[in-house]
Amino acid sequence: MRWQRILPILCVLLLFSLATAGCTVSLNPPNVQVNPSQSPLGINSTGTSNGTAHMLAVEQADNNSSYTGAVSDVIVYAQPGTGHIFVETAPLTGVDFQATARDVIKVAAQIARINSNQRDFEFVLHVPKGVDAVDGPSAGLPMTIAAYSALTKKETNSSVYATGAIDSNGTVSSVSGVYPKAQAAAKAGARVIIVPSGETVVSIASPLATNVVGGVNLQAQLQKEGYNVTVVGVKRIEDALPYYFS
Repeated sequence: MRWQRILPILCVLLLFSLATAGCTVSLNPPNVQVNPSQSPLGINSTGTSNGTAHMLAVEQADNNSSYTGAVSDVIVYAQPGTGHIFVETAPLTGVDFQATARDVIKVAAQIARINSNQRDFEFVLHVPKGVDAVDGPSAGLPMTIAAYSALTKKETNSSVYATGAIDSNGTVSSVSGVYPKAQAAAKAGARVIIVPSGETVVSIASPLATNVVGGVNLQAQLQKEGYNVTVVGVKRIEDALPYYFS
């Protein structure tokens, strides 16, 4: 009987403690693999679909004097909704990445001829171990491909890798680090590497240079290194679609 009187008081104290101290939960911590067919937020209605594409990035070596390419995957989930766009926070994503996500949804919905205000979207990243933050606009092209795949329910060609920024009109623009990114893609098994038009020529000495004049042909250089790849330069996102969905 004594515990029956004390228990309600203990419950009130516990609820007060949680309300004042705050409660932290961890959803999809870094490097935890999620089921690509299931939305991590648990929004799995009848109309849910997803699309995946390889992203290419550049990471700085420990000595800060050299750069290497890195391959990640982006998964975009689309489900019935009202136009919300969610970006996973593990790894952390910066403002540029989030702004790109908004442009990506606009472009993908336009070319898929679907009203984006009738969908909710989630961007989920699978990154190499040790990567704790992702930012920049250079993954705009593959992000758009993943979003288009989710909207149309068309599966992407997994042997295609890409890098390129994208604006709200679907124009693909130049990015830095094309050479180390392409190397990473080739090592990962890429058969086709899509880059912005004008960046099929690269600088080996200055790998972060953009729109190089007098450099080396990227496809020829990769083939010289023993990789059987085709490099394609594109001006608009529509130019990349046949390689992903043929």
